[in-house]
Amino acid sequence: MLVTASRTLVRLLPARPANAIIRKLAARTQRPVVSQAQQEAMTPAIPLRYGSAGNMAWSWGRGPLLVLVHGWNGRAAQMAPLATKLAGAGFRCVAIDVTGHGDSPGRRTGWRHFVEDTAAISETLGEGVHAYIGHSAGGLAMMAARAIKGIAARRFVCVCAPSHPFPPIRAVRQRLSPRPAQIENYKNYIAGQFDSDWDQLESGRAFAGAGADLLLFYDEKDRYVDHTEGDRIQTWCPGAQLIKTGSYGHSRVLAAPELERAITGFLQSEPAVA
Repeated sequence: MLVTASRTLVRLLPARPANAIIRKLAARTQRPVVSQAQQEAMTPAIPLRYGSAGNMAWSWGRGPLLVLVHGWNGRAAQMAPLATKLAGAGFRCVAIDVTGHGDSPGRRTGWRHFVEDTAAISETLGEGVHAYIGHSAGGLAMMAARAIKGIAARRFVCVCAPSHPFPPIRAVRQRLSPRPAQIENYKNYIAGQFDSDWDQLESGRAFAGAGADLLLFYDEKDRYVDHTEGDRIQTWCPGAQLIKTGSYGHSRVLAAPELERAITGFLQSEPAVA
């Protein structure tokens, strides 16, 4: 009902209110149900608060710090099974709920929230980060936060991350059928959240400077972010490792044993000499 009414209004209203509807509808979030396996992995986690809004995060284990960032409409619980495995390998893992997700406050989110929350958890923890691990939108925003917020780590891991923020553009086209000018306006709005313009984002600005410190992991059955996004990013990041699986899809890949083994090996290896 809401989408149908919004589609009609977007076509009938003048540009400014129509664009406002697109932005508000696209920013609404959903909170997925926590599976039994995810709940079991969350049980030993220590809850903590971060950021000025009191967002939620959870911590497992001891050792070099890993920060895990979920994707759009995801939650920290989706990262929990992976976090428990990595904690068992000798790392301290902290997974966050981005604003508007999971147990953090808010009903809407945006790319700027992903970027700022990634920086905020690092500031709250107040210690050096060994690696950031981001799924989907969390991976893209995590990489952008390097340039925008100056986050630093020895390693970065992107799991099924898009090369630029095109998924919400695709979703808006499918759900609202907006006019071309409205799509361009929304692209510019998103680009502004990355302190960039759309052409620069499409050309890989979020991944600038990455190389042998980056692991890319994709699944060939992913219907949300095509696995060829990994190939595209790798061309921008000389020395980056690219690994693919072929049977999990976009979200189930987070529990894949191949992902855990790849990340553990990557994190425990010595950094390549530039």
